[in-house]
Amino acid sequence: MRFRNATLSDLNGIMFVESQAFIPPIQESRTVFEQRLSAYPAGFFVLIDETDNTIAGYFSSELWAAIPQDEKAFSLGHSAAKAHDSLGTVMYISSVALLNKYRGKGLGEQLFMVPVSRIFEANETITQGVLLVNDVWKGAHHIYSKAGFSEYGRINSFFPTEQPTIFTDGILMSAKRTDIHFQKK
Repeated sequence: MRFRNATLSDLNGIMFVESQAFIPPIQESRTVFEQRLSAYPAGFFVLIDETDNTIAGYFSSELWAAIPQDEKAFSLGHSAAKAHDSLGTVMYISSVALLNKYRGKGLGEQLFMVPVSRIFEANETITQGVLLVNDVWKGAHHIYSKAGFSEYGRINSFFPTEQPTIFTDGILMSAKRTDIHFQKK
């Protein structure tokens, strides 16, 4: 397995991961991923299975000037082109996803920590990271907590479920640069 920056030619593989990792009501569109790749290519990684050269997972992020107070900034399908600030000091981790067949092998933690470490290493002006995680995604929450992120807020009934009238909370998590447990090289 190896990491590399994503390119537009990876979109089909990224979309396949997206379709497996998330239920339809919270899957992002191809256009959203094209925007993310264009806005901040240095913050978008793919995990490649070298046995068959397939995309096993992806990590996408953007830079923000500050942590927004408006919950709408975290909305599904938000415009990375508008939100990204090349001089931003906050790394917003917009999405992390892994194909089902690679889960339970410790790759989720690597898929999170390797890109976080590389982005912070390459950009010393980033002072903190922020993300939003579904309250029911206990494995992801564990990885983020282990990396040094902690809850600073909630967005009630943020994530739709496959039941049209049931929503789950979004947990807002952040970590200062000094609190992140970076991946050892």
